[in-house]
Amino acid sequence: MTVSYSETISSSQGGVFIKILLLWKGSLYKLLYTDLIVYLIMYYAFNIIYRACMGPEARQSFELVVKFCEEMDKSIPLSFILGFFVAGVIGRWWQMYLNIPWLNRISFFAYGILTGTKDSFETARRLRLSIMRYMNLGWILLMHSISEQIMHRFSGQEEEEPQSKSNLVQEERGVRGLLENINKCPEVKLHFRKLVTEAEIEAFVRAEGEYKNKYQKKYVPEYWLPLQWAALLCKKAMMHGFCDPRSMVMMMEEIEEVRGTMQTLVIYNDVMIPLVYTQVVIIAVYSFFLLQLFSQQFVNPKLTADLLSAERNVTVTPISIGNKDNHGEVIDMYFPVFTVFQFMFLMGWLKVAMCVMNPFGDDDEDFHTSEILNYNLEISSRCAEGQAITFPRACPSPPWSG
Repeated sequence: MTVSYSETISSSQGGVFIKILLLWKGSLYKLLYTDLIVYLIMYYAFNIIYRACMGPEARQSFELVVKFCEEMDKSIPLSFILGFFVAGVIGRWWQMYLNIPWLNRISFFAYGILTGTKDSFETARRLRLSIMRYMNLGWILLMHSISEQIMHRFSGQEEEEPQSKSNLVQEERGVRGLLENINKCPEVKLHFRKLVTEAEIEAFVRAEGEYKNKYQKKYVPEYWLPLQWAALLCKKAMMHGFCDPRSMVMMMEEIEEVRGTMQTLVIYNDVMIPLVYTQVVIIAVYSFFLLQLFSQQFVNPKLTADLLSAERNVTVTPISIGNKDNHGEVIDMYFPVFTVFQFMFLMGWLKVAMCVMNPFGDDDEDFHTSEILNYNLEISSRCAEGQAITFPRACPSPPWSG
């Protein structure tokens, strides 16, 4: 998820806005400072050349360029273009977040439906744990294909080992290497001991061999395969009397809902905002600020006209540039304050949109999928265990407590 600052604005005391503006992680300043430094270097390079290196003729030519750029930058409807683009990107970003599967709901359904009796509680508990193992495994396989955080987490890379070498080893070991790395995760060991058994690894290996033989392509383990196993377990639970047909259908619907959100994420990951639209916005923003490099320069047409008049012994009329006073004093803005503000607003708008276009990366503004996985592992294992000690004495006793 993006950087949280809710605690900063939790009170209505004065100066809250200052606290927000002073935050660095995930801030506008962190996003823009490199671009702004480059922009100011270019701005002052032209400014110094105009002030110190140009003769009267060159100064007049530069002023004509400034006048032309000042007229042209008004013709780019930048706010209109950026507004539509950012609105579309933010809407897509929010929908992606809403479709990240959280396993709370299905965990509670599994606990409420597959309770068993005093004699069959242990079997029911193993059923619940197996179903939640499969749901977590499907979640990890999905996110491993779209999230950099999950990809790095289960890459099996040692700290001293280069990333390229780790990827090569992962490629050679195939699906078995990935599944074994999942079992080695400390959080997986803490909550489930292991998320995938040797028999289940063998099932994936067989699927990998068949896929490569048939399609001659690299095999990416399907996230929906463990969900199939979970559905089959629900059916077996009904057949052995752990739930009635209606409850089994409810569990199937919950599994299908999780599968649907996973499929939606795959679609969002595969179908990006049209490239041509993104290119139009990028070209519009950068061309606008290229014009601003010249149109916002300090120029003094009156001084240039005086220098040319003295050189040619004729009266030269100053060039009229925008609303600048050509015959009186000109305010010399040594630092382009309002140009910097404009750069921060408009370029910041673009940078935000580019950051959230793919929120499954590893930046400050991206979704913290690794933390979501930790939460899913914990809540699903605790719900599946359903320990009697977690119930207060005032509550009705669970059926297995005697």
